[in-house]
Amino acid sequence: MADIVPTFRLDNELTVVTGASGGLSNAIIKGLLAYGSELALLDMNLERTKETQAELFKFCVEELKIKEDLVPKMHSYVCDISDAEHVNEVFAQIYADFGKYPLHLVNTAGYCENFPAEQYPAKNAEKLLKVNLLGALYVAQAFAKPLIDNNIKGGSIVMIGSMSGEIVNDPQPQVAYNMSKAGVIHMVKSLAAEWAKYSIRVNTLSPGYILTPLTKNVINGNNEMYQRWLSLTPMGRLSEAKEFTGTVLYLLSNSASSYTTGANITVDGGFTCW
Repeated sequence: MADIVPTFRLDNELTVVTGASGGLSNAIIKGLLAYGSELALLDMNLERTKETQAELFKFCVEELKIKEDLVPKMHSYVCDISDAEHVNEVFAQIYADFGKYPLHLVNTAGYCENFPAEQYPAKNAEKLLKVNLLGALYVAQAFAKPLIDNNIKGGSIVMIGSMSGEIVNDPQPQVAYNMSKAGVIHMVKSLAAEWAKYSIRVNTLSPGYILTPLTKNVINGNNEMYQRWLSLTPMGRLSEAKEFTGTVLYLLSNSASSYTTGANITVDGGFTCW
């Protein structure tokens, strides 16, 4: 049975999660904890991330019924992924704190903003691309290089892309975001091709619209846009963050997705079908 049925367990393996205090990452992290992964939690806001860590510890004890001394190890770090030097420093600190290199990386850090394309401020576009696209490259490099240098096999990376890397959203104008996510999807293919010889798999999860707290605030003030999103989604609803956890666990697991690399899995309720 061991050769037929894959396992999604990540016991005693270390996962780095960027954007760790966000709505999507919170659901993913709970899945990682349920499957035994240790966690390095990275975000721009250290105080909020430490609060998230405390809530996750409580979740493990109260909901997963894990004894306190058996809860997977967690540490929180402040990290600006758009700064390559800072990223490398944080990854060095992760190794110092855990005494091992992470085998898994989930990059959820990123953001979106809306401007008509002809009016998009250059500084805004540059900043967004540096976080969403170059930042994704920087964390991938910091993750992969120690594994390559030390001949450690079994690394797996999941980049959070977006259906916006495949289609143009309507009605909101977000050219820089769309550019960045299209870049992430193709960057993943490039990394997957280069790093396959090192047994490092790299894949993209591209979500559709998610009912995170941030999205809820947006649609509460713009019912017309919300109804437009629903009308373009065959399933007729927005997703819950927890609906992406299974895909991430699949892509991280070296048992379940051992032959999957360079893939872009779109989870959008059918939005990109039309």
